This record gives sequence, structure tokens and C-alpha cells, in this order.
Amino acid sequence: MMPPARPNWRTLRPLIFAGVGLLIVTGALIFGIQAVGLENIRRFIERAGPFAPLIFILIKMLTYVFAPLTSGPIQLSAGVFFGLLPGAIYTLIGEVVGGSIAFWLSRRYGRGVVRRFVGEDGLTRVDQFVDQIVDWRTLTYARLFLFAAYDFISYAVGFSHLPFRVYLIVSAAAGFIPTLIASMLGTTISGDAGALLPLFVVVLGLCALPLAFQKPIRRLLKMDKTRAA
Repeated sequence: MMPPARPNWRTLRPLIFAGVGLLIVTGALIFGIQAVGLENIRRFIERAGPFAPLIFILIKMLTYVFAPLTSGPIQLSAGVFFGLLPGAIYTLIGEVVGGSIAFWLSRRYGRGVVRRFVGEDGLTRVDQFVDQIVDWRTLTYARLFLFAAYDFISYAVGFSHLPFRVYLIVSAAAGFIPTLIASMLGTTISGDAGALLPLFVVVLGLCALPLAFQKPIRRLLKMDKTRAA
């Protein structure tokens, strides 16, 4: 009788970090809003005018190119600053543009240049995904459930044989779901605090889905077979 397979902690870590990070970032954002004042934040955004979305998109884009930069607070603050749908759209634009730059940096210039942008530890994380993202299905899985590591995944896809059009379509289409959820959570934080808990539970439940169904999902996508090949 064969011993039960051990869980692949290397693939679980991004999901666990995403859940823990969501708790920390949400708490920090709530504290920050209360300290600064929501009306003060909105007045600042109004004074910035059309430059506010452009600055936000640029910052979000840079967090993908310089992958060690954390984007959690930015992700949630989009809903606070701009509202549900505009916040999701601005976030998605920044992610797709930044991710596309990361894709082409790795595809055109290779590991030496990527190392300069993500560091040695970051390059190690990139290498972890190279053999796993092999087609549009595995990329869609990563976009939906490994969103906390999608900056590193964007570099990894550049090292793969996937066409850029596949990366672009999946990143934009599947990416709208996690960005909308993050913007929704930010909108709730800035609104009725009593509505935060149910939504927070839903978001955590969505984050836990790939943990609960990791094995069947990976078998369906043939990710484990790819790694064993």
C-alpha cells in the first residue's frame, strides 16, 4: 500500500499567504481610513482630477514590474478611492499593462534582466511556476486563484512557450473577477461596516476553494503530470 501523497506546500504557499495577507491588509486599510477620514480621502481624489486614475494605474503597473513590491493595499484601496466598477477597471488596466511588460522583459531579455527587477528570491519564485503554467487552462487557474503571485507568474509565462495573445486574453478576462472582488471589498470597507463581515467571509471562502479542491483541480488541468514529465 502506497503512503498518502504529501501536500505540495510550494504550491499552497501563495494561497495561504494571500489569505493571511488579506486579513492584514484589510485591517490596516480600515485603520487608515478611520485615521485619515473617508471624506478627506475623497476630497483629495477629487482635487487630483483625471490624474488620480492615471497615477493609480501607474503605481499598480509598477508593482507588477518590480514584483517584490506589495500591491495588497493598492488592490483594496481602488474601491475606496474610485468606487466599485471604476476601481476594478483601473486595477485591471494596471495589472494587464504591468504584467505584459513583465512578460516581454522575460521573453526578450531572459533571466539576467528579470533578476534585476525581481531579485534572486523573486527569480526563484518565478522558476516555481515555469513548469506549471503550460496552457490557457493552467494560466486561468493561476489568474483566478494565485492572484497574489500573478506578478511572478507573468514573468514565468514569458519564459514559457505560451503566445502573448493567450496571456493577454486570460489576464484581462479572468483577471476581472479577482479585481472586482477586491474593489468590492474596498467599497464595503468605505461604506457600511456592518456589511463587511459577510463579504469578507465570501472572499475568504473563494480564497479557500483552491485549497479545498487543489488535487482534483490539478488533476483536471494535468499540472502534476506536467511537473513529473
